[in-house]
Formats: sequence, structure tokens, C-alpha cells
Amino acid sequence: MVENEINDRDANRVIVLEGTPFGTPVAKGFDHADAAEPFVVERIRGLVAADQRERFERAVADRIVSEDGVKATSAVLEGSLAYIRALAKAFAHGKLAITARRFDEDDDARR
Repeated sequence: MVENEINDRDANRVIVLEGTPFGTPVAKGFDHADAAEPFVVERIRGLVAADQRERFERAVADRIVSEDGVKATSAVLEGSLAYIRALAKAFAHGKLAITARRFDEDDDARR
């Protein structure tokens, strides 16, 4: 059974995991996807292959990215979280992972 991905409206915590050459991931947390977007874009800009730079910059400028040349993910239509995930998948080649967490009212009671 596949769980539904958390979308922008449900996510109130976004974690960006970045792999390192030593195998220990580095995590950075953000309150929401819009706050994480500039960080993710800059990290991908540093990781993107030279032959993909122009395509990456066009994806950032247009706010739409095609991961496979067929399916496109638009920040305007699908939201910031889906967009930065698609950017990471298309250009970071597994070096960045973006996760989201939704907290509900019962979370504080369970802690």
C-alpha cells in the first residue's frame, strides 16, 4: 500500500537531507516548503552537472521542472513541496532528499 505524499497544505515541517562524502547525512529543517525552497535551489545549483546547468536555471526561472522529459511539475499548480522534490530528483541525482511532516492536534498529547 502506497502512502499519500504530504502536500503543501498539510506539511508544517520540511526536512532537507544532504548526503556527504563521508556517508553521514546533514539535515536542515524548515517551517514550511516556501522557506526551504531558496536553500534547496542553492544546494542543487552547487550539485548540478555542468551539462545540466542551463536546463536547471530554466526550470528555476519558469518554476516548472520535467524530471523525465515527459511529466512536468509546476510550483504554481502543484505547490512548492512537489516542485522542490522534483528539482532534487531531476538535478541532485540522489544527493538531496526532502521529507515533510504534518503535525496534528494530538501530537502534543502523545509526547
